[in-house]
Amino acid sequence: MKEFRKKKHHYIPLIAGLVIILAAVLIAPSFIPQSACEFYSENVFPAIALAGNALCTCEHFSLSENIVVCGGAVLAAGLVYFIVMLIVKLFRGGAGQYLCKVIAGVLVFTIIFAFCFQLMHGMNFRRYSAKDLFKLEDGNYTIDDYTQALDWAYNGMVSARAELGEDYNGVGHMQYSFEDSSLYANSLIDSIMAKYGINASPNFVRAKPVALSHYWSYLNITGAYDPILGEVNINTDYMDITDYGQRLCHEILHAKGFASETDCNMIAVIACLSASRPDFRYCGYYQVFWSLYNVTAEYCAAKGVEMTDYVDRDAMKPVLRDARASSMYWKVIDSEVTKLKSELFGINATDVAETVNNAYLEAYGQDGGTDTYTVPENYYLEFYETYVVNENA
Repeated sequence: MKEFRKKKHHYIPLIAGLVIILAAVLIAPSFIPQSACEFYSENVFPAIALAGNALCTCEHFSLSENIVVCGGAVLAAGLVYFIVMLIVKLFRGGAGQYLCKVIAGVLVFTIIFAFCFQLMHGMNFRRYSAKDLFKLEDGNYTIDDYTQALDWAYNGMVSARAELGEDYNGVGHMQYSFEDSSLYANSLIDSIMAKYGINASPNFVRAKPVALSHYWSYLNITGAYDPILGEVNINTDYMDITDYGQRLCHEILHAKGFASETDCNMIAVIACLSASRPDFRYCGYYQVFWSLYNVTAEYCAAKGVEMTDYVDRDAMKPVLRDARASSMYWKVIDSEVTKLKSELFGINATDVAETVNNAYLEAYGQDGGTDTYTVPENYYLEFYETYVVNENA
């Protein structure tokens, strides 16, 4: 008994030390100057991410998905083994020492995982915002400013939509393969970074389609970046023409050194605006138009000004068909999630995923959590005033 207590007590300071190390790894980026994090993102991150990017480029299928599926099975088996061994040792003796060993092992693994996460993603949360990188300035904008920007977005959107093919329902669709789109998104992002003088990882990032995409939709996940492998995974259950190009660029931007959801959405949309491919360009202008449309409508209503009618125009009808098709897809997903909820004792998978993602984003200083996926409409207006108006002047 004395020997048992002696061995058990050896683990107490070890576990305490591991907990302190884990806490230090998790909070370390918060104490690093933003300028140092920016330097890291621009100069160090590309070298660290190169090995993972190269590994993921070798295969067309998602390594992350296979690791999660296989790892989940191994983890379940390991959990059963742990419980059985713990019960056995409760009767034979040594349960405390065994439990301490397991806790120490889990903490070591968690520290390694957290350290890799910080190198591949956590540090990038602290870099300068996209608004600062694009040198956008706040301004006192009038209704005329909003309506002019809205006209610009509308014209770009319907012009790009007119170049797209349609399915038998009259819904716009992609005209290129997934692999071609991934290649194009990489070159598009690299060119937009060079155009505006923004530093990002030059590494090629191969995006991967996910086999379990339909179930990802249950969790409201349209794309995910694996910060350990540096792999980009895309939900391909529904290739939404109004969102796909921006979503693909968004996830690739994570792999190129940007962590903020707002920044990735903003840069992705700006990249799509400059695309030569109409599907990417349509997606970019679509996102800007609806962002500006809602705030312009509120502005006009508040000032008692009649807003230009866009919805009833003939050129808008194909856009509305695309929007309805997207809405119908998510209504079907919602109905399936509701049915699944009754089978999971009232647990809503979408709500659980939303809560976890919200907590994760807020833990890394993203005020508003999942609201950061929405780009403030003023950012697009500021971009229009800074670049589009000045370039056309």
